[in-house]
Amino acid sequence: MKTQDRIIRQEEMLSLIEKWQESGKTQQAFCQEHDLTFTTFYYWLKRYRRELDKNSFLPVEISSGSHIEIRYPDGVILQLPAATRLSTLKQLLNL
Repeated sequence: MKTQDRIIRQEEMLSLIEKWQESGKTQQAFCQEHDLTFTTFYYWLKRYRRELDKNSFLPVEISSGSHIEIRYPDGVILQLPAATRLSTLKQLLNL
């Protein structure tokens, strides 16, 4: 498969994943409706989620203060003591 064909296939499949999310249908029902095998659908769903993870990193602002503030994309703001352990911060950033 040529590089251009791969790019087109990826765009088509990622577009189908987005359509599935908007449809409200189960994965199996969506696959049957679009003549997809479930394994193919699941493969592209994993790739889609990996792309989202790569693109969802938010910038971090560092300032001197007595607390750490995490602002989630949905508007939730979490304030923690500046001495919060790194492992706790990693867990909170992965939410």
